[in-house]
Amino acid sequence: MLHNKFMAWEKFLGLMEQVEKVSPWLSRQIVKRVSEWPFWMAGLKIRDWAERAAHVHMPFSLRNSVDGEICQGHLLLGAEFCLRLVLLRHRQEFPFHYRIKECAMELHHNVDQSVDFRFKLDLQEWERIRLELARGKSCEAEFVISGTLADGRSALQASFKVGFQLENFLPA
Repeated sequence: MLHNKFMAWEKFLGLMEQVEKVSPWLSRQIVKRVSEWPFWMAGLKIRDWAERAAHVHMPFSLRNSVDGEICQGHLLLGAEFCLRLVLLRHRQEFPFHYRIKECAMELHHNVDQSVDFRFKLDLQEWERIRLELARGKSCEAEFVISGTLADGRSALQASFKVGFQLENFLPA
């Protein structure tokens, strides 16, 4: 059991090295919240992390499966991780706080193989959120993230309702 814990930390540190190459600021934010974010336990790997999009891969393993299927909690973690990566990237250019208020998941097939999560935030939706925050209001947005199985079939659709607030600045 102790050996498995060391292997999990090695995977987590490898993930942090990937993030640090893209942005040292984001890697510090993730490390600060490591106790809140159990994403590395599910074996999630970042495949692509562009400016407004993220692609996260969840391998099929004994750690994240029960009775031959990946647990729903781990699937929800994968979708949430994809969403948080995109929102963290946007926090670099416009400071805001966000909180996931509600989430729902709809499974389409048995999840007995690896899953790829893809999420892209449309420019119009981001501009709407940013404009409402700039006006001093809090706003809400709903995001839908899809997951596909390794053979190309749709595995799930996860929807998140997120509340945004502008971060308070200290006077210069």
